[in-house]
Amino acid sequence: VLPNADLTMSDEAWAAVEPSHAQAGIARLLKGLGATRGDIATHWTGTGSVPPDRFGVLSRVLLPAASMHDWMDETRLLNPAVAARLVPAAGPGTGAAAVDPDKPDHDGGGTPSAPLLSGIARLRPSGQQQEAQSIALVLRQAVETPGARAALITPDRDLAGRVAAALLRFGIVADDSAGEKLADSPPAVFLRLLVGAVAGELAPVPLLALLKHPLAAAGLAPVVCRDAARRLEVAILRGPRPGHGVAGLRLALDRAGRGGTKFLTRLETCLEPLLRIDASMEIGPAAALSAAIEAAERLAATDTETGAARLWAHEEGEALATRLAEVRDAAGIMPGLKRGVLPGWLDAILDGEVVRSRRALRGRGGFEHPRVFIWGLLEARLQSVDVAVLGGLAETVWPPAADPGPWLSRPMRKKIGLPSPEEAVGQAAHDFLSACCCAPVVVLSCPERRDNAPAVPARWLTRLDMFLAGRGAAVPAHPAAVWADAMDLPADGAKPVRPPEPAPPLAKRPRKLSVTEIETWLRDPYAIHAKHILRLRALKPLDEATDAADYGSIVHDGLDRFLRRHGAAWPPDAVSGLRTAMAQALAESGLRQALVAWWSPRLERIADWVAATEAERRTKRAPVTLATETSGRTELHRPGGSFQLTGRADRIERYADGTLTILDYKTGRPPSQKDVDDGLAPQLLLEAMMAAEGAFGADHQGSASELLYWHLSGGLDPGKAMPLFRKVPDEIPGAVLDARDLLCMLIDDFDRPERSYLSCPHPGHAPRFSDYAQLARVAEWSASGDGDE
Repeated sequence: VLPNADLTMSDEAWAAVEPSHAQAGIARLLKGLGATRGDIATHWTGTGSVPPDRFGVLSRVLLPAASMHDWMDETRLLNPAVAARLVPAAGPGTGAAAVDPDKPDHDGGGTPSAPLLSGIARLRPSGQQQEAQSIALVLRQAVETPGARAALITPDRDLAGRVAAALLRFGIVADDSAGEKLADSPPAVFLRLLVGAVAGELAPVPLLALLKHPLAAAGLAPVVCRDAARRLEVAILRGPRPGHGVAGLRLALDRAGRGGTKFLTRLETCLEPLLRIDASMEIGPAAALSAAIEAAERLAATDTETGAARLWAHEEGEALATRLAEVRDAAGIMPGLKRGVLPGWLDAILDGEVVRSRRALRGRGGFEHPRVFIWGLLEARLQSVDVAVLGGLAETVWPPAADPGPWLSRPMRKKIGLPSPEEAVGQAAHDFLSACCCAPVVVLSCPERRDNAPAVPARWLTRLDMFLAGRGAAVPAHPAAVWADAMDLPADGAKPVRPPEPAPPLAKRPRKLSVTEIETWLRDPYAIHAKHILRLRALKPLDEATDAADYGSIVHDGLDRFLRRHGAAWPPDAVSGLRTAMAQALAESGLRQALVAWWSPRLERIADWVAATEAERRTKRAPVTLATETSGRTELHRPGGSFQLTGRADRIERYADGTLTILDYKTGRPPSQKDVDDGLAPQLLLEAMMAAEGAFGADHQGSASELLYWHLSGGLDPGKAMPLFRKVPDEIPGAVLDARDLLCMLIDDFDRPERSYLSCPHPGHAPRFSDYAQLARVAEWSASGDGDE
């Protein structure tokens, strides 16, 4: 059987067929048999519903490169009537410009479509996701016709999966001939997550991925196990990573003083077989696989069902059990596995295995649709449907890339008799030609972008476009991409999101804020609303990165330890004392060893800088008393009621003349003098106001003569002193009064019922980091431009 053998091609063109041509495989077979096309006695023409001249036109489009000079010779077409339809008739009103755009064979773009290719349309989605949605809509439309059968034909398994998922939206379960990868089935994913979590020493992300898998139960009801996993996540798995293994998790729980030890003990019991072998530097593959299976069955067990019954159930469970049994029986001859190799080995033994699962049907309680199919190129051969969509027609996908391999060049391969790499392209071209002739209605799809890069349409699409363009025609565009865009739009049109404008009752509004929250109140009132009125707190990220860890608390703790010990006096061995205090603060922080090693040199550099800077300061002016990490509060009596301002001063120094220096440590970027002058960074000014009113105690009451930031980064430049009002220190008392007036005005303003807590009312002065930007949907309404006013 020689399907779609081209009997219309000239002998010259047939002799010039290259390996990448659609007829190359048939030409090689005939040559090997010592036969010619003339020896073919019976010609199988395929389904009768396909236009009879489609194959001839497409064969003409795909002429070999050596015969391209005959491309415009219409006398070589099989059907003379086709030639007449290809060439626009001469005379006025018959050219491309005179075509009526309202006719159904017009693509709407000003170019007449090709009537000889009736039933073929072109789909140009913007990306892979839109391509999948558009193809699903084409298939969905096809099944509206009683008895009509539709198929997606593609070698792209990713596209096939996307289309299958998109069809579920319409309640259609497609018959996917390729099945699904065994490695992606639920029990296999569960087993892979299990060995990955143990190999990763129970790091937060792989551990939570395992515990939140539907098969994880640890001897409990699945919903109870999921709840326990979420509680463990909030307690210790968010923020900096805990220590390694179960011991690290247990230590983190003890330090957090939270519950969860019972669940952790239960989890340790389930994972014990794998934890035991993971401690070995090398273990036999069969023993490692048996330990993984035992741990998986323990963890999959519920309070009413055994783990084996859940793990090996249905087609995917049976296929996984069969595969693992085969490997375990043969693993005795393999060398031992090194520590940490088990996850990669498990992926390797599952790679390439396929299972025909009924999981989608079980979830919906139905059956596969009898008239919707997803076929690969092999499955599509010699089959016919009413509507066929050829998806993924992009270079390197369909056709595949012609790779000769890293060892032999093309001439070397030819010399020793190896097949040309272009033969795979020729087979893909024959599959394309056959698929175009397997249905009366064919949609050719190629997205404009793939994997975030422009996609190159398959060479056959380019040829088809050029062939028709030379005759003033084009393949009509299919509207499915427009349908996909419109499908998720609201019926009354899209309405841009407006910025939130909550105006809660006055009784709900906060009457107590800290000096640092006053700056937030100025820059982002919505954050105050979310924190103090809605009482929402942002969770720390999982496995928080080292550069995001709040080591500022360690710096504050270390300096506080040293200053409380020595007070206003400055010891001669300040460097060693500061280093010891920093090391103690770091040791008690409970960070994992990697972070300790990362931050230790930085803290030592900070200690050295502080010692040198403080010695220099005290040669000019030594404090009489010193207070560190001192809390205070003051009352502001306003028409709307009393308002409490609280604060915690990092350091207050009192001098013999009764004046004060207020010093604040910043591990991040301190505010600039301009921010202070603009009233957007009033922290030190408000602390000076509180000190003047005795909020920090009578021993530290007085007027501030110096406001100072220490930028303590611990980097190449470990520290920097940044005084405010450095050029005119006499302006500090006036600035303190202005800050007090500004605060009073702010309180009075938000005591008005109509005053709303806007999100980032001044975009140029928005906070650098906000825990509530996503809640306020800042990115959405900022993009719409509604917040400009």
